[in-house]
Amino acid sequence: MINGYNIRNINGEEVLCLYLDLYSEFANLNSQENKSIKKIIKKYIKKNRINFKGVKVALIIGGFLVGTVMLNNIKQPDNSFNNKSSIVAIMNEEQDNLDNNSIEQENENKKKNIVQDSDDTINSQIDNVEKNNNQINKYEIKNNDSVKESTKKVEVKKEEDILKEEVIDNNIYVNVRRNNGNIEKYELEEYIIGVVGAEMPASFNKEALKAQSVVARTYALKSIKNNKLLTSDNSTQNFKDNNELKQMWGSSYNTYYNKIKSAVLDTKGLYLSYNNDYVDAVYHSTSNGNTEDAVYVWGNSVPYLKSVSSEYDNTNQNYNNTITLTYNEISNKLKNSIDNNTKFNIISRTSSNRVKEIEINGKTYSGVEFRKLLNLRSADFSIENNGANVVISTNGYGHGVGMSQYGANGMANNGGNYRDILLHYYTGVSIKNIY
Repeated sequence: MINGYNIRNINGEEVLCLYLDLYSEFANLNSQENKSIKKIIKKYIKKNRINFKGVKVALIIGGFLVGTVMLNNIKQPDNSFNNKSSIVAIMNEEQDNLDNNSIEQENENKKKNIVQDSDDTINSQIDNVEKNNNQINKYEIKNNDSVKESTKKVEVKKEEDILKEEVIDNNIYVNVRRNNGNIEKYELEEYIIGVVGAEMPASFNKEALKAQSVVARTYALKSIKNNKLLTSDNSTQNFKDNNELKQMWGSSYNTYYNKIKSAVLDTKGLYLSYNNDYVDAVYHSTSNGNTEDAVYVWGNSVPYLKSVSSEYDNTNQNYNNTITLTYNEISNKLKNSIDNNTKFNIISRTSSNRVKEIEINGKTYSGVEFRKLLNLRSADFSIENNGANVVISTNGYGHGVGMSQYGANGMANNGGNYRDILLHYYTGVSIKNIY
């Protein structure tokens, strides 16, 4: 029945705007219906922990105001609220929302979006949070089928999507789908604390944690703008609530939590911008000495995701890694018949020394594809056929695009601040404040 809500200041008074299902009947608000509606509204407020201090509720369907309800002992709607200025204020804002979202939907359906390669995150104690680093290509193409829906359905969806970011008492709140399927609401900076705690070792230099905070916040804001619901797993950004952080950090919880909280609040509201838009804030664990140009990973050239030097990455104990595969294993993974006579011909490498193309038995693979198929830590690899098995050695950890977390920590340990780090890894961006 209720798709979402928004709290607005109408003529100096706080009003709760409820967005209703298009097919709900609320036009006839007699006393009996109003009593039932009040129960539904109060239950919704309690369930969603809505910080609403007023008494007036506006009921909106498809961008149109259809009625109002008072959350006090008055049984009938407050007719004094239905004055011309109040209706005009709400209706104008609703139409602006619909128009703006229609334009944004059209623009978003014309381009590809980079999303976080969360398999390249790392644990605060050890460097093995990248449990699913087979998820290489995290560009997502907007599903243009959504525009084929009826106009009414599209409008309702847009109204619902607006509610993923809400401003209450001058604070921004975001909705996060947890692993149990529940959608929970968090204040933005509280959410960023949980992301940084899950994505970067708390033992890192505070300036690196600050850089991670800005990147994580940018990613969240970009996702919200693109109508992508945030999650607590690596389909967006990993997030841990306080209980999960306590379990992970144990006796170090207070020390680590306060350190990360300080880093987040020191950068409160800051995000990365390019051409007055949120950047695609991708990052990874460890580079091979240089970050990668996005064009070689996702096929799209992005002006602020170019290859830059990253000289401190070899401080990661996982910088070098070697795996050994049997001929049967590698044959199954590559869908190619491999034996002790097979030649692995690396045709070309990118400017950052990652494999661009490799040819095996007449079949050509991109370096990114090869990494994905064999679940390698990096596309900077070398291969040796030792007569019994295939041995593959890699340098770095992750897709290599954007900020290197270990590189950022190295820069911080050598005197760089979070701004130095961000402006180094993201070419030509600016740092802005959303508040």
